[in-house]
Amino acid sequence: MALTEADLNTLLENGIDPEDAGKYRILLENLQGNILRGHGRDYSIHLFLQFRTDLREAVKEWIETFAREYIKSAKQQSDEAHLYRSEGISGGLFTNFFLSRNGYEYLGIEPFRIPSDRPFRLGMKNDDIRSFLGDPPVEQWEDVFQCQIDALILLADDHFGDLLYVANKIADELRPIAEVIHQEKGFILRNKAGQIIEHFGFVDGVSQPLFLKRDIVGARINNCDFDQWDPRASLDIILVRDPSGKTEDSYGSYLVYRKLEQNVKAFRKDQRQLAQTLNINNDLAGALIVGRFQDGTPVTLSDIPTSPVTPTNNFNYAQDQAATKCPFHAHIRKTNPRGDTGTVESSPGFDEALEIEKNHRITRRAVSYGENDSTKEPEKDSGLLFLCFQANIENQFNFMQARWANPKNFVQVNVGPDPLIGQPEGTQKWPKKWGESETEEYKFKLWVNMKGGEYFFAPSLSFLKNLGSLGFSW
Repeated sequence: MALTEADLNTLLENGIDPEDAGKYRILLENLQGNILRGHGRDYSIHLFLQFRTDLREAVKEWIETFAREYIKSAKQQSDEAHLYRSEGISGGLFTNFFLSRNGYEYLGIEPFRIPSDRPFRLGMKNDDIRSFLGDPPVEQWEDVFQCQIDALILLADDHFGDLLYVANKIADELRPIAEVIHQEKGFILRNKAGQIIEHFGFVDGVSQPLFLKRDIVGARINNCDFDQWDPRASLDIILVRDPSGKTEDSYGSYLVYRKLEQNVKAFRKDQRQLAQTLNINNDLAGALIVGRFQDGTPVTLSDIPTSPVTPTNNFNYAQDQAATKCPFHAHIRKTNPRGDTGTVESSPGFDEALEIEKNHRITRRAVSYGENDSTKEPEKDSGLLFLCFQANIENQFNFMQARWANPKNFVQVNVGPDPLIGQPEGTQKWPKKWGESETEEYKFKLWVNMKGGEYFFAPSLSFLKNLGSLGFSW
């Protein structure tokens, strides 16, 4: 029996157990991996494709073969993770395959069977979308993102040499039917403690929606049974039915891809200046910008880093409604207000506001690019390859960027934009000295430069493996 709407929007107590999936088995077998849980490899290569004209049937045949030989389902990903934990056997190469709206049209998919999300259909280069997000003019984007992109292949492995070999092999196989217009190389950046960080040095990927039993059980142990923050999520914030799938439980997810260049030297210089201005130490100055210390300690819980093995995600801002500990414009407070919207005038109330906020969450799968020495301070050509999955781009990533990160008046008047991803430049309101009520405005500087991107859809395996067949089985 097919999954119902209630199955998707019900928050499961312990999530889905892929080892005993029950009614979710067909979904997991048809869903690409890396969506419900990150693939966990250290190195990535992203191949951006443009299909050659008038080769539709050959392209379909290649995609079918690639899907059958390379792409791992969510169920396979879980099985390999279990094997690695129990016997130390690595899952090796991991792959995803994504299509843009242009890719669907090239393949001749009927319009009503193309995923219907409005931003996906318009594309990130669309003037209305670009203006809504505050993105720079398309002519300022990197050349690859100014081009038409039909598909994206994500390859990942723990051994870069093996990964590069496979990437080159696949590029050679593609040559008769498609042009690889760009290869983007990514990697996991770590600090001395082994934590995953981004180029500014802060632990990354701490707060994620959780869907699977193993992740939920582990998080519950580390986060005091979620008494302050419940990271669990129902499937309807990340999955949508694949309109071209060949089974009733064929699902996919929308992927937002953005290349974000980070000016590390400028960030650290401004961080030191902020520390001097507020008469605080440099670590705290960085935490006030991000909302966490570099080791992941939330600044709303502590004014010093606590060096946790696993940073806590069990907090909200109920005890910091005046933002005297964590500024309203801090990056993690802007992008995940944790009930803040329930404290403003005319709000429907904390609990209701919190539930609305949670519907805007995304699942992040970002990797770093460029300089892989975390002690260096690159000014350009290094940063984050930002990838995130969701069920509704307009209500999730685009909303978060345009309604939360960019505006100076969210969540309070004149607090300024998100200092990391807010666009365009503006001002932020800071105390003249930390802990004092008198404030003044500071010029907001762009430490992060958006270099381009695109929207994609992660189709179900039942679609990718049967592209050449006619008709549908349900």
